[in-house]
Amino acid sequence: MEIEAFRITAPTPGQIVILIILAVIVSIAFVIAARRMGPAGTARKKKARAAGGWNSFYQIAKMKGLTKEETEVLRRIVTAYGLTKPTLVFNSINILDGCIQRAIRRVSMQELKGESKDDLINMYYRLRNKIVRARSAGAIPDTSALPIGASVRVEIQGLGFFTTNIVRNEPEYLGLKIPNLPPGRLGSIGKRRVKVTYWRPNDAVYVFETKVKDVLIEDDVQCICLKHTDKVRRIQKRRYLRKSVRMPVLYTRLRVYEEGGKKKAVLVRKDSHWGTITDISVGGLSIETMVPFEKDTYMRIEFEIREDYKIIAIGKVRRIERNSARKMYIMHIQFTKIEKKDKNEIFALLYNYQMI
Repeated sequence: MEIEAFRITAPTPGQIVILIILAVIVSIAFVIAARRMGPAGTARKKKARAAGGWNSFYQIAKMKGLTKEETEVLRRIVTAYGLTKPTLVFNSINILDGCIQRAIRRVSMQELKGESKDDLINMYYRLRNKIVRARSAGAIPDTSALPIGASVRVEIQGLGFFTTNIVRNEPEYLGLKIPNLPPGRLGSIGKRRVKVTYWRPNDAVYVFETKVKDVLIEDDVQCICLKHTDKVRRIQKRRYLRKSVRMPVLYTRLRVYEEGGKKKAVLVRKDSHWGTITDISVGGLSIETMVPFEKDTYMRIEFEIREDYKIIAIGKVRRIERNSARKMYIMHIQFTKIEKKDKNEIFALLYNYQMI
């Protein structure tokens, strides 16, 4: 059987031209298809991702207890901020603050008609506060979970109470910065019982009792060492963040009486005193003074929260604490009347916002 050899011949010039034309036609077809389908496909994908992001946004907002009105306000704020992933506003305090601060600045520079500027800014602050409160973690299980740098109030048996900070949290002890104790009392502090109060931001008040284990004095740190305990009580959930401050305040007694079925108040100017604000929130403040008013007394409160901005409010004494060692008292005051613009200033102080 003979096998005939298969011979490959070179393409003719006409065949080469035909192949080139076919290749060019196929390439042009692919380019046209890519131009037509590519942007549309990308747009559809972006639209689908955006829709999915906003769907999650609405679901999270509902889980956090936001009303429909609050959710729509937050959506407008997030859209104006240009956030590509709207759900990040619930996961990051920095992003949330960025959105709220920008919204407040925009409102501050506008002239609103028919809607109070202070009311709108106050709504933004309350929205921020509501979201952050919904993010708060679980209860504190024991003192080893307390953060270093946190401000606490410690009541030392026989010595009174003081405001100080946590400077160490070791497995063996909880270290508090040594407060300004009465002269000669540091050496006798060992083994005394202490009661510590901690205001957890955007959460609640935590209280625990323990004993002084030791006093540590080194070059880098000086602290009172407390025994750890797991008996930490969560006693009060706070509606607003509280911040430790030191501000002078003038408070004046108000005499409240009824006339014609309505309550009226008269300012008793002779009963005015100076004190120091030790902590403040949108709901009230605490005043350290040597001249306290009785519980349930109404008073007029005047203080400068920043340079050239004075707040005047009405408050009521809810609770009084006595520090026998320092011969001072702490009056815990609840605001009963305060302007919204003044509330906004307090919000700005609490969140370290810059007001315009």
